[in-house]
Amino acid sequence: MDNEKIISVIEGNWNARKELLMRLFRNRDKATIEGPMEEAINDFLTLLFLMNGKRNPDKNRLQEDLIGFEYRPMNLNERLLFILKKPYQYHSFIQLNELYHELLKLYAKMKILKVKK
Repeated sequence: MDNEKIISVIEGNWNARKELLMRLFRNRDKATIEGPMEEAINDFLTLLFLMNGKRNPDKNRLQEDLIGFEYRPMNLNERLLFILKKPYQYHSFIQLNELYHELLKLYAKMKILKVKK
């Protein structure tokens, strides 16, 4: 599967998962929040790595790997660290949602710039 298809699948997964997570947080269903949040975080990292021409994110080396990335949202390290430490908190979900939104905008910009070249 090529990168565009993978990114499209990840975007679709996020849209579905976002609705589920909003419902779980609204109902304060903390017991089932962590699983979908972990999946969403892993998909976000996969998307981020694919956009930057890398494969297989390793959470143990994440800080080092992110340094050279050309396409990344502002303050990614701090925001991602917060999300990884407390994935079950509502504020982590809000932050992850914003990171997805910003990264998908960067992806659209990246595609436009590649066409212009």
